Order: sequence, then structure tokens, then C-alpha cells
Amino acid sequence: MKINIKKNIFNKNGFLILKKIFSNNEIINILNELENIKKKVATQKNRKYQHKTNDGKINTIHNIQEFYKSKTIMKIINKKKLIFILSNLLEGKIRMRNLEFFLKPKRSGLATPFHQDNFYWNFAEGKALNVWLACSSSSKKNGGLCYLKGSHKLGTINHKLSFKKGSSQMIPKNILNKLTFKKIFPKLKKGDCLIHDSEIIHGSEKNYSDENRVGLTISYASSKAKIDIIKLRRYKNNLKKNLEKLYD
Repeated sequence: MKINIKKNIFNKNGFLILKKIFSNNEIINILNELENIKKKVATQKNRKYQHKTNDGKINTIHNIQEFYKSKTIMKIINKKKLIFILSNLLEGKIRMRNLEFFLKPKRSGLATPFHQDNFYWNFAEGKALNVWLACSSSSKKNGGLCYLKGSHKLGTINHKLSFKKGSSQMIPKNILNKLTFKKIFPKLKKGDCLIHDSEIIHGSEKNYSDENRVGLTISYASSKAKIDIIKLRRYKNNLKKNLEKLYD
């Protein structure tokens, strides 16, 4: 698929599915790194780095770039084929801003309420996106992502505290109930990628299945993107309140 077609699909829908972007060997290397990251995060006292399911399994690992360095991960982040696509979607030079694992273990993986990434990130013009790399199969069955197709065209809308683990903000139900965007649950195999706009509304259900759903998320922003400092402070204050409610 030519880059212009990819860009048109992304701009229209708010997300783009890329098949077989990463090889089986690359996925194996990522999963090996995941085990090292799990060991490393266990030594971190800051509770913002990981959240666990009710049965004690790791559900999410956040801000990995702050405490873990890896040549393997850097190769993934800077993969030429991927960077070429992302640079075209954001129309210029880009930078990696954050790295996370969403593990969602079988039978206990937590739901993620509907939200927009830019309510967390607070880029003034939303010039950013997320890459969700499937390290296992992913579908509605095992708690895969759900997008409200085309909802990025709304811009960033109001959220409220979710008091949920791993996703501190959510779009209120009274707002969601008024929206008529079609729900899309992409089906992915290992090595496939989802790229989504920072302002598309998305979430996921619990994983009640017998299959783990493992995804590596890498967020990128345009090198020219500017952060709204006032809104970022608001978010950080809300994050603190969310964590205090969950753990204090």
C-alpha cells in the first residue's frame, strides 16, 4: 500500500492497521526484553510504573524509557520502515516520547475506559500518535483495542478521573452515549501494528479469554509539537489523585 493511501486512511479513520511490520524474531527479542523489564520494574518504588490485576499479575508497565535502556528496544523504536510511515503521517521529523507494555493477562486482564491519548499528553495541536505493536494475537475476544472510527475529528474533549489502574482518565458516559461513531475492533497477529491518532477515542474490554494479550506501545510526536503546560499540570494533578485513591 502506497504511503499516500496509508495517510488518507489514517486521516479519515484516525487509525491505521499495518500487517507483518515486525518479524517473529523481532517479537521474540521484544518478549525476552519484557522479562528483563518485569524484573527491573519490581525494583522501582514509584507506583506509576506498573499496575497489577486483582490476582496479582502485571497488567501494565508505564514510562519504561525512564528506568530501562535496551539496544533491542531502540532498534524497534527506530525501525526505518516504521519511521518512514510515521514521519509521513505527522508530516515531518518525529521523536519518541513514551514506551509502555499492556499485558492484559488471560482471564484477569483489566479493561481500559474510553479515552483520548492527548488528554494525557496535552499537545497543543494534537501532533502525536501511538504505535501499538502486537506481541501476541489481539482481538475483541481477548480484550483487544476498540476505536470509535473517525472520532479524532472532535479534537480533545473533556475527561474525568477514572479511578482505574493504568488509565487514570476517562470520557464520561453522558458524553459517550451521545456519540454515534462506529466501533471497530481490529484483529491483529504477532508482528502487526496499529497506529492511532492522539485524539481518537479508544478503549478495551476485560480479557475473559484463555489467551494473553501482549502489546508494546510506543508514542511519537512531531518534533515541532508543543505541550500546553497548564493542561499538563492539570493532568499530573489528576494522576496523583487517581493513584492516591487506588493505593492510599
